[in-house]
Amino acid sequence: MKTQRNIYIMLAGLLFFIGCEKDVYHSDPLSLKNIKTLYKDEDLVLPESRIGGVVITDIENGNHVPGYIIVQSGEHGMALELSNANDFKLGDSVVANVSGKLLTRYNGLLQVRGVEPANVRKVTTGKHVRPRAVGVANLYNNRDKYENTLVKVLGDITPQPNAGETFSGNKKMEELSFEVSLFTSTQSSFAGELLPNNASFQGVALGVQNNGVEIRMRSIEDVENASGRVYPGFPESFEKTVGYTAGDFFVDLPSGKWKFNNAGLRNEYTDRVVSGTHAIRFNLNNTTSCYAQMENDVPDGASKVTVYYGQWGGDPGSTWRLEYSTDQGATWKQMGEHVTDASPLPKLKTYMMDIRIPVRFRINKLGLGTSTATISNGRLNIDDFAIYQPYQ
Repeated sequence: MKTQRNIYIMLAGLLFFIGCEKDVYHSDPLSLKNIKTLYKDEDLVLPESRIGGVVITDIENGNHVPGYIIVQSGEHGMALELSNANDFKLGDSVVANVSGKLLTRYNGLLQVRGVEPANVRKVTTGKHVRPRAVGVANLYNNRDKYENTLVKVLGDITPQPNAGETFSGNKKMEELSFEVSLFTSTQSSFAGELLPNNASFQGVALGVQNNGVEIRMRSIEDVENASGRVYPGFPESFEKTVGYTAGDFFVDLPSGKWKFNNAGLRNEYTDRVVSGTHAIRFNLNNTTSCYAQMENDVPDGASKVTVYYGQWGGDPGSTWRLEYSTDQGATWKQMGEHVTDASPLPKLKTYMMDIRIPVRFRINKLGLGTSTATISNGRLNIDDFAIYQPYQ
């Protein structure tokens, strides 16, 4: 009896050991985020892996890469080569088993090749992915971060479109000598639509040959806030180092002379810089308004103003507004509503207008005093301020 009991104990111990060994040596399948980190510019056969996310390509409007779907989860995306790619629609939530498949960059596109239809399962439909706003230069220089994801890029079409020119073909957007392409297939539903001088173009960012970047819109609704071209010298990115100054101070910048108050031009890692290395940083707990104010007019009026804004470091939010003057700064009027939703991730604010006379602008951070449980008055970053010429 004692011998039999010892045998049971040994068997139980063996089963426990086997169970523990399984937990130690068999990890969960790799996720999309981890799959992307594996790629080191060399082809790789994937270990046990699953890609789950939302389809951000639109088959129905014809401006997709044939034979592929692009799937995004959070801030990460991947192209999947599929023989039945046309079965998946914009907004479908899918899970794909890509174990043993090839992770590669083919014709510039980072992708998983040869995924079998039987290994891709549709979970639900009608999901929405929010695009990330990014400038042309930032997109080009950080293409590994943004590729295969949905972006919103504000920029001029370069060179200026001819009268009657359409979206069809390969167009260019340029910033600080960096270029990205806006590609529209001749087969797309909007290829014949007129091309604006400037707009926010939303689409899927894709890698192309020679380390290039291409944006593919999904429909004509991906064009927002069409306007005239940006004025020379803009966007202003405030590329000078100036420490905090409580009173007024003046700085000559590529866009002209600016007047600042209770602010600095800073470049610490906690500043929300969109392009270049610097941004305006307004002080916190101010009791009177802080300003970043143009000292010169743009000559022909304006059709649009865009500006990026962000919450500095771990500070609370703040309240600011855009103001304009058509009498050389003697009086100022508010444009739009107060802005109160600054966050650690920079946001793009767009103001549409139709001003046909000389005009200048300023940012006014309101003086709300010390932050409390009900009042937020933290530091505020402003970057890439741009003014656009009248449209048509």
